Amino acid sequence: MNLRKAARVALPLYLGAIYATLGIMRRITETLRGAGLLRISVAVAFTLAAVGAGVLIGREPLNRSRRVLGAMAGCAAVYAAIIWPMESPEEKLHFIEYGLVALLADLAAPTHWGAKARFVRCALFVTAAGWGDELLQGLLPHRYYDLRDVAFNAVAGLLALSALALVRFVRTSVRPTPASSLPHPP
Repeated sequence: MNLRKAARVALPLYLGAIYATLGIMRRITETLRGAGLLRISVAVAFTLAAVGAGVLIGREPLNRSRRVLGAMAGCAAVYAAIIWPMESPEEKLHFIEYGLVALLADLAAPTHWGAKARFVRCALFVTAAGWGDELLQGLLPHRYYDLRDVAFNAVAGLLALSALALVRFVRTSVRPTPASSLPHPP
């Protein structure tokens, strides 16, 4: 199965998992908070997300250029600047949760969409998915509808899509060394 087909399967499954667990996530976070483990759990989640992104992006040789690595470091700095000052660990998780929705939406997008159309359509999709999340929470006992969370979800998607667009742009400006100029093996 190619990556696009896999993303088209993974995206609805992932969103379904997000929506299906809305009723129990509050209990999980409160249990972690009560045990003094919520902040460390969020830190571990961000570390795993960063390592996973680095491994996926770094698998391709063109992505190991100084420019691409610099772009990735810049994106990490922007994420840190936004997330670090946030008080609520739960709010920080929106950036992983809906960042992944954005990346899956981008991977699942049709190949004939141009870069701008892909960005805009995926951003609208993530915003709608995040808004749906909040609408469902408004229907659940012990959960509530919060427009700030809708905004967090949308910003999370926009950040992920922007980081991906930047890495793609920088990557296209990196010229691979022609095979003829590479040293020949002995």
